[in-house]
Amino acid sequence: MQIGFGALVSLLSAVVGALTVWFSLKNKVEIQQVILRNLTVDMEEIKTNRKEGQATMHKRIDVLKGQVELNREKSNESLSDIKTEMKDMELRIIQAIHDIKK
Repeated sequence: MQIGFGALVSLLSAVVGALTVWFSLKNKVEIQQVILRNLTVDMEEIKTNRKEGQATMHKRIDVLKGQVELNREKSNESLSDIKTEMKDMELRIIQAIHDIKK
């Protein structure tokens, strides 16, 4: 009976130890799964925010390109107006010099 009782106590402590290890590992796995889920969700949010940020940046670049092109057109128009005015002024100066010589 003593050998049977000693074996029973050993068996019970082995079972309790095994259950403790099993529950401990189970809890660690569950915690890691929760952390992994949270990281996955965070990563998806980062990807979404990055895509939105890139889309916004490209929109701003397109707007700036349009403004640069508009400014370039205005600059070209202004230069052509100045050239026309300079030609007219040159003609008036030449005519004034010609009138003085008469």
